[in-house]
Amino acid sequence: MKKLLLALFVISLIVPALGNAGSVSSRYDVTFGGFVKYDLGYSSQNTSADAGSAFRKSSSTRSVLADEYGNTFQSGGETRFNFLIKGPDLWGARTSAFIEGDFRGVTTGNQYGGFQLRHAFMKFNWTSAELMIGQNWQQWGMPYYGTWLGTSDFNQYLRGIRTPQMALRYFFTKEFNAMVGITGATDWSDGTRQFNDGYARSNWPGLQSEIAYWTDRCGKIGPHNLKFALGAYYGRDKETYVDPVNAANYKDDTINAWVSAFRYSVPIVPEKQGNKAMSVLLNGNFFIGQNVAGNKWMSTPSYGAYLRPGNDAAAPTLFGLFAQASWWLTNNVSLNGLYGYLKYNYSEWARTNSAVARDRINMSQTYAVNLLWDANKAIRFGIEWMTMFNSFNGKGQGTGTGAGFADGSGTINQYRLAAWYFF
Repeated sequence: MKKLLLALFVISLIVPALGNAGSVSSRYDVTFGGFVKYDLGYSSQNTSADAGSAFRKSSSTRSVLADEYGNTFQSGGETRFNFLIKGPDLWGARTSAFIEGDFRGVTTGNQYGGFQLRHAFMKFNWTSAELMIGQNWQQWGMPYYGTWLGTSDFNQYLRGIRTPQMALRYFFTKEFNAMVGITGATDWSDGTRQFNDGYARSNWPGLQSEIAYWTDRCGKIGPHNLKFALGAYYGRDKETYVDPVNAANYKDDTINAWVSAFRYSVPIVPEKQGNKAMSVLLNGNFFIGQNVAGNKWMSTPSYGAYLRPGNDAAAPTLFGLFAQASWWLTNNVSLNGLYGYLKYNYSEWARTNSAVARDRINMSQTYAVNLLWDANKAIRFGIEWMTMFNSFNGKGQGTGTGAGFADGSGTINQYRLAAWYFF
């Protein structure tokens, strides 16, 4: 009798445990992945590890604190994890979803180390089309392949941002395809939705499109084959001006926000029989646009409208490029050279008379060289030197002390060591 009671007691414990275990499993195929990342580095100006632009240099009459001192940095916040979910078919399409986050915290209003959303999107894949809905990388203009070590390296050269969007890509043939869609028109990178900014007031969603050619005819290097694509973004920005004397009096101006970009990937020396040793890849983009503060297409600096005489809104045009050459010394070691250039075209009046425009960056130029080593399938090491030069529209005070003006330009040199553990 005692043995029977003991058996019934054990069963009563096991059954709820099994029930609970079943409730936390997914009904679908779920794959968990990500990586742990560690960064160590030095910056010649007093900036964070994610410097997007340089501070003004000190002058003979004004000292800029950030230019007088450099700093070291260490970080593990770029660590991230993700879930890939494969679910049931719908309307003849294979369905999937992807969720990813990291611990940089900068888009949530949290401190560094706080969890933040990176990707959250679903896909419907047919034989000749793909529909993507959710937050994902922009579907046009950004480089096909990047080897930068820092999460913000080269952001200002249309390196790519993540936006809420819907995009349909149709494959006319195996080599030709086109994409059309809508994308979030307003920036949320500071942790707010900014529902009341000029890009949201326009009543236009952001429009995106691209036509592309992809082929293996010229060989490939890993997943990188010959690719060319011409894409664009278009939106509207309704800027308002409020009378400082009477807040009841205001007016608005609607100005265009657009970017057009050509991106490319060229395996100059393809891999041989799956071995990347001595192969060479060139990839990058060229772009031109105007009024890119919405969604911060150029990260920092992404500039929008300023007021001209009569308090009318105007926005500068811009152009630039990103280029990267990658040379695999062995199948697991690559040497990479990177270059970015961004130029804003402000009017003479703006550079001379507008305090807002005068303190903005007129030109940004960045060079970098790095070496990446995949020690095995899980572990990668990288070392990088990067220098960034900025020039401003006019003289300014900067954050410093002294009676005069700081210099009209600034330069940062960064040295970085990184290690990844992929899982």
